[in-house]
Amino acid sequence: MHEQCIQHLPVVRSNQCSVGYFSRLSKAGFDPLLYLCLLLLTCYLTACVSLPAKQPAKTQAGVQQAPKARLTYVAIGASDTFGIGTDDPQTQSWPVVLAGKLAPDVRLINLGIPGIEAHGALTTELPVAIDAHPDLVTVWLAVNDLADNVSPSSYAHDLDQLLGRLRAAVPHARIAVANVPDLTLLPRFRGADTQALHAKISTYNAIIASTVGRYHAILVDLYQQWRSLADHPDYISSDGFHPNAFGYAALAELFFETLQKTS
Repeated sequence: MHEQCIQHLPVVRSNQCSVGYFSRLSKAGFDPLLYLCLLLLTCYLTACVSLPAKQPAKTQAGVQQAPKARLTYVAIGASDTFGIGTDDPQTQSWPVVLAGKLAPDVRLINLGIPGIEAHGALTTELPVAIDAHPDLVTVWLAVNDLADNVSPSSYAHDLDQLLGRLRAAVPHARIAVANVPDLTLLPRFRGADTQALHAKISTYNAIIASTVGRYHAILVDLYQQWRSLADHPDYISSDGFHPNAFGYAALAELFFETLQKTS
């Protein structure tokens, strides 16, 4: 406040405020000291009145808007989540592609471990996923269990444990779970018993749908939505089993469309 008054003092110390000027005022019956006090008082009041008008500008400059929180996305899965089949899993796996579609600045934690089954993910991937406090979790754990002949009852128990613990630990996170696509469309299974394979896929997918509903998760129905595999053999890598970069890009789009429809 004193600094404001000092800024006005040059007006009082202008050339007009000489000793001769005050002498003439004194002879005219005007008290120059009173005049000077009045000027100082005016300066003081002007500074005080002007403060509220300048204060908002200081407040606006001092208060910064909090940065928007990053979306944390955790991908739980096996080799197809890791990105096996691409030239560069770090940039071409479907979780990486999906993360790029979700937001400009997504914190992605890809926990995909080649060869893992649902039971193994309970102790290796799930704790890390929970510790990350994710906003979004995708789970694609079924193909290895099915191919390794894990009993449906054991798979159902493991998936229930995984989604149950995940939902309890991060109740506000969105959880999207993919089912088993039509494996008969893959070169790897061309010599398999198609009828028996379809029966196993149907059993597993029924378990997934039931568990997803129980924990209010989102079902990504690859069995119905990824029929384009039949028309796109170019989506599959040279091993005849895993998608390549083109296939993972299409897979990421299916996840993204499902998330958009259920948002």
